[in-house]
Amino acid sequence: MKRVMKRSKKSIKRKRRRTMIGLVLMSLMAMGVVCVGVMANSYSITTSTESIFEAKNKNSDAKKVGGDIIIRDSDETLDDAMLEPIRDYFKTYFKALANLESEDITAMFVDSFSENAWINQASMDYLIQLRQSQSNDLKMTDYQCGLTVTSISEGYGEIEVVLVEDHHINFAFISNVDSYSSGIAHTFYLSETKDGYAISEHYKEEDSFLMLEEAIADSDENPQDVADQLLGEALAVIEELSREKDDFNMENGDSWTNSTDHSYDAEAAVDYAMTWVDPIEVLRNEDYGVYDNYGGNCNNYISQALFAGGIPMDSDGYNNTQWKWYGEEVDDEDGSDWGRSPAWTGVAEFYTYASENEGYGLAALVDENVFSGSMGDVLQYGHNGDWLHSVIISDVINDDDGNMADYLINSNTTDRINYPASAYGYSELRLIKVLGWNDGD
Repeated sequence: MKRVMKRSKKSIKRKRRRTMIGLVLMSLMAMGVVCVGVMANSYSITTSTESIFEAKNKNSDAKKVGGDIIIRDSDETLDDAMLEPIRDYFKTYFKALANLESEDITAMFVDSFSENAWINQASMDYLIQLRQSQSNDLKMTDYQCGLTVTSISEGYGEIEVVLVEDHHINFAFISNVDSYSSGIAHTFYLSETKDGYAISEHYKEEDSFLMLEEAIADSDENPQDVADQLLGEALAVIEELSREKDDFNMENGDSWTNSTDHSYDAEAAVDYAMTWVDPIEVLRNEDYGVYDNYGGNCNNYISQALFAGGIPMDSDGYNNTQWKWYGEEVDDEDGSDWGRSPAWTGVAEFYTYASENEGYGLAALVDENVFSGSMGDVLQYGHNGDWLHSVIISDVINDDDGNMADYLINSNTTDRINYPASAYGYSELRLIKVLGWNDGD
């Protein structure tokens, strides 16, 4: 289950009341750029005062791309003056991600030196640096971002605007593939200034933003130091994964002899996974419950897809060795055919089930090369050993030489369709290779 953070406006403000960045960061922000402390061609943290923007734009030949930010029809209508800073925020954000070149996003905030403004800048630059460090070209050749306003309210002298983002992206290394995301929740707080409305705070329910925000909230260290540490750890993981991919391609791939009693219908699993995602709207199969507000629906969605691919529910043993969904109540008894097991909806719990299950039910491998997966297998993302998110492989992308280049994945929370695995904000990755299932004794 993917982590979802609940925020109270008052508690956030109390938590944020502390001295944070220091004179070095303030001078950088005065230049319109925030530094997260990583040089252009290094996997290690540096003390350079250059920002990602400055370091990465030297001799840049990135192709400038177009893109659209569109406001979708909804029951809520936002005044044009209030919409302007929000639209500008997304234009700047997507321009930066499209070209993998940092842009100053703090200037759109009432207080460009605030911690929240800095987190917005740092989380964007963090994702840019991660994507730059991948072997695939993750610039965008085209994109379209749709925004659906879901609520508008006023309080504490500010306007609260809640909206949901969807986007359609064509990444450079697979420009013919349409990648989609939907259901990304944003909350903007707007204040009226003499020059019109500006953003006082912005929060986003998506991987790298949540990770950075939570790490800073949980640490007594300088926020910039926290961000630098996160980025350094992530880049080291990417470097390690790159070596693992090279090893896989040098060995010309792995193969398995399927010794299970029953095969896995990977195509049926992916067909199901395609059915229950949408480029714009959030779709959920309510027959299995919906867990977006309880940590995330990701593994619930993955379990449904595997079940559609022929893997049977498993009620053998106690609840921590079972994999099933029959209702909302968890079964604490031995072998009962009712109750949702932790492995059905939990990321770590499903991995434990896949790695330890014997006898009846799922047969899977969990200790193989991460890049040896195929359509219908499961990937899990995490950070610092905390596994947060499960996705299903919808396709494997090979380069012109036939080498494994990347996976395309589908997911819930955030909902994604044919999205490159390497474009995620989480760096740690592990594979659950689904072989089939056994009858048991």
